[in-house]
Amino acid sequence: MIKSIKHNKTIDLKAKIVNSLMISGEKKTGEKILLKFVKLLQKSMNKNFKNLIQLAIISSTPTFKLNEQVIKKGKRKATKSTPSFIPNDSLRVTNSLKFIKNIASKNKGSTCFYESLVKEILASAHLKSQSVDKKNELQNQILMNKRYLSKFRW
Repeated sequence: MIKSIKHNKTIDLKAKIVNSLMISGEKKTGEKILLKFVKLLQKSMNKNFKNLIQLAIISSTPTFKLNEQVIKKGKRKATKSTPSFIPNDSLRVTNSLKFIKNIASKNKGSTCFYESLVKEILASAHLKSQSVDKKNELQNQILMNKRYLSKFRW
């Protein structure tokens, strides 16, 4: 459970992780992956795995996101990317889980997906993962283009 800053709501972390790990709407698959992932995480670390997962998610949580829009001018297509602020803590957690999942699925070093997910969570908790680097790169890219943020209503 992650407690929201603005509201006194708690975000159900287990449900969020299972929903992000689902394949083709199969919740059983997400639960199986989560169970294997948690067992391997407990074996590899002596610390509480819940706190470790929370720390990893918080360290890879972005504040901004890029919305890409395809603009058609005749036969040409151009993409316009506009930065936007993520107002909801729940959406931020979902975005960080997507970052972690995508990077864990791209890593081909381990045999199983849950093994690469454990490695990514451990690295993210120590601020040395690719998801944290991706978040920082996105933040820097958006803050470099501050002129787009002037139109955004905070």
